[in-house]
Amino acid sequence: MMISTSKKTKQVSLNYNIDVMQRILNALYETGKSRITYIAVHAGLNNNTTKRYLNLMKIFAWVELEKEESNTVLRLTETGIFVHNQLQDAMLNKDTPN
Repeated sequence: MMISTSKKTKQVSLNYNIDVMQRILNALYETGKSRITYIAVHAGLNNNTTKRYLNLMKIFAWVELEKEESNTVLRLTETGIFVHNQLQDAMLNKDTPN
């Protein structure tokens, strides 16, 4: 679903994939604080896709941006760690037979 954000042709996608979010959460969980580019590489995504997902995750308060020296770094919030753990548990339960 696309929603027009202005009278020009600029549009914003409302399609997000929980598996991609989990890859980003996993990358942040494993690395702690990291730069956006490193998270993108670790999650196997391009920079623009990573930024789009991170913007949504900031709205959900799953991640926070911090300034370290001249770099912007990301870290998981307590909510982000909780969501990460819940997704990990859901994936483990999905893989185990009943």
